[in-house]
Amino acid sequence: TLAHGCSRSEAREAATQAIARFNIRATPESRVESLSGGNQQRLLLSLIPTSASLVLLENPTRGLDVASAEWVWHYLREQFCSQGALIFSSAELEEILAVANRILVFFDGRVVRDLPIDQVDYQDVVAAMTGG
Repeated sequence: TLAHGCSRSEAREAATQAIARFNIRATPESRVESLSGGNQQRLLLSLIPTSASLVLLENPTRGLDVASAEWVWHYLREQFCSQGALIFSSAELEEILAVANRILVFFDGRVVRDLPIDQVDYQDVVAAMTGG
């Protein structure tokens, strides 16, 4: 029996299903550290319960190629945005503007801007991110 009371065969079946559902280029025997960044991210996403009403992510697409980043955002929107909240941090302003509906800018440990996406001024946000 493995962790969480799961047998080896049950764990293998769960891994096989996640690999297929998330299009992970791996086998159930693959070690996580041998996977590409995009495949590691897909694996991590497969572990988030689909019933989650709040998902918090830090830099969910950092280090990913464009296609993998697009897949991540498509999956997150499809899976979580209609049934709950998705909160993420990112230093990539272009990515934030493309996927968010609200922006909170933090500087020196406090919120310095709280704006709906349609009221965002790019230069103002950049200035706020740098303390201006």
